[in-house]
Amino acid sequence: MPVTGKSKPFFVRVLVSENRTFIQLTVKKKYLIRLLPSAKIVRVGDQLTGERLSPTANGFRLGREEWVASGITIEPGEDRDLYLEDTRFRGNLTIFKQPNGLLYAVNRLDIEDYLYGVLHHEVAHWWPMEALKAQAVAARTYAIYQSQVSKAAPYDLKSGTSSQMYGGSTVERYRTKKAVDYTKGQALTYQGKVFPAYFHATCAGMTAGAQELWNVNLQPISGGVKCSYCRISPHFYWQARVPLSAIEMRLNKSGRSVGQILKIEPVSKTPSGRVGSLKITGTSQEAVIAAKDFRVWVGGDLMKSTNFTVEIKEDLAEFQGRGWGHGVGLCQWGTLGQALGGKAYKDILKLYYPGSFISQ
Repeated sequence: MPVTGKSKPFFVRVLVSENRTFIQLTVKKKYLIRLLPSAKIVRVGDQLTGERLSPTANGFRLGREEWVASGITIEPGEDRDLYLEDTRFRGNLTIFKQPNGLLYAVNRLDIEDYLYGVLHHEVAHWWPMEALKAQAVAARTYAIYQSQVSKAAPYDLKSGTSSQMYGGSTVERYRTKKAVDYTKGQALTYQGKVFPAYFHATCAGMTAGAQELWNVNLQPISGGVKCSYCRISPHFYWQARVPLSAIEMRLNKSGRSVGQILKIEPVSKTPSGRVGSLKITGTSQEAVIAAKDFRVWVGGDLMKSTNFTVEIKEDLAEFQGRGWGHGVGLCQWGTLGQALGGKAYKDILKLYYPGSFISQ
């Protein structure tokens, strides 16, 4: 049954747009606009239809009005009445100026409403409910952790893959919303504290440790969890062919030119069996590069993980790999496999985050 009863809202701030010369705003019904930092109300209206908000030397211009402010907040009278371009949002929207004068927008909303806009992006809404519930708890835990470590920043999370995919209320689906409701307020803790509950698409046999990629060393995300459940994933095996010229160009841009590439070979492995670093030998010199950085250079959608072998054939680097993502924490396709086998979401979470507890 869903968790019932009222609870104090827990707000998160999500960066939903940046580097904009203008932002187009729509509010279907009543709204008000406040200036920051004073919180002074400068406009109350019945409807806002596709008006352009632009930066000025000292503030912002909306339609014919211009205000001196460090930011402005648009507060709709009713939930889900606010649009930024074609994307619909719950909560409020605050627009600030970047140091370069361009605009960025931050959506502030309750964490449960935020998760409504996350789950359908992270997992398929038709997956078994226990898989959806496991993803909801992991995503909530990650968001809470990020809000705790980002208090001094203008936002807690981004809306892309560097945080969690978030598409506003436009992407909400019935079953993923139900999963959020069923687990309302539940988060993972370790030694009484929320931790970054990372997740990824497919671990391909064993999860990686957070310490392999970042300066984080906590038992629930230390890796080494054996997972045979993600064999159903279409990303369990992958192949990629990358022109050597593209890699040479990226090396040149980073100031690590090796000339014409002759050889690429793994020189270290992580405890989870992934490639730790690569040695690239060229006609002028050689360079050793962390595999996680190399993957970013090539592109994470092309080079799906750092669990690979590589061979040079003529003017191409051919990669044979397994898994998709960084490999830390919850394996989404493994979660699907377990749920299809009848596992409950609490047991799924216990496998991928050993030593953790679900707290309300």
